[in-house]
Amino acid sequence: MIKNSIPLLAFVFWTNFSIADGQKILSQKNCSEIKGSVLYLLTVADENWKALETNPEGIPDFIVQTAKVQWAVDVAANFTTIYKVFCDTKKRR
Repeated sequence: MIKNSIPLLAFVFWTNFSIADGQKILSQKNCSEIKGSVLYLLTVADENWKALETNPEGIPDFIVQTAKVQWAVDVAANFTTIYKVFCDTKKRR
């Protein structure tokens, strides 16, 4: 579900970066959406991490759950970097 929205998110971010290029800041709405996305992705990672407890290591479900955890954490880390650069009010000064 969220994998399909990544190209759309990239376009939205690119559009906003182009518009706000002089300011180097995203709107509060965009920052809130990024923050919400990070929280959602961490929830997805946590749910898949819990599923690992019921799947023995080495079976296909274990590998799939591990990949989902890694993907969600990686994307959340990327969104966190974007948030820090463009949304962190400490950086706006």
